Amino acid sequence: MDGMVVGQVEAVELDIAGNPYPDLQRVHAYWTAKRQDRFAPRRRDIDPVDMVDVLPRIMLVDIEQEPLDFRYRLAGTGICDTHSTDPTGSRPRDLKPRAYGSLVDGHYRAVVMRRVPTLHLIVLDTHDRSSAYARLLLPLSEDGVRVTMLMAIDGKEQNGWPLRQFFETLTRRS
Repeated sequence: MDGMVVGQVEAVELDIAGNPYPDLQRVHAYWTAKRQDRFAPRRRDIDPVDMVDVLPRIMLVDIEQEPLDFRYRLAGTGICDTHSTDPTGSRPRDLKPRAYGSLVDGHYRAVVMRRVPTLHLIVLDTHDRSSAYARLLLPLSEDGVRVTMLMAIDGKEQNGWPLRQFFETLTRRS
């Protein structure tokens, strides 16, 4: 891995109605039930006990409104393991490689503006391999008007070891 060259970071937004990931389907259905007649549930409507199987793959993201920015409040152990670091307290723009951080920041901004869940397939390419994972972004709202927090869930069906190697190599370079 020493000679690994970081290539492109890309994402494709998937149709959430055609979500092919059973674990993310369950989380989306749970979120939908908790939102009731609102565009998004409140943070307190989400009970971690109801989502034990996905907790290691969840991130909670605080939203700063003026100017719009994001900060990680909580990152599950699976995310910390994959990234070889705990992003809690940092911002998406701090993520490595810079193109990845920009991509994630852009997805968060889109959810805040659109006020709807989004599902992405994120692909990280190097000169000798590709890694990919699905990520579901769910808006949360304390006031019923604005998105005040995001919940991100990485899909279970990801190629974890290549993805972990990708982020470990970046961490060593920093």
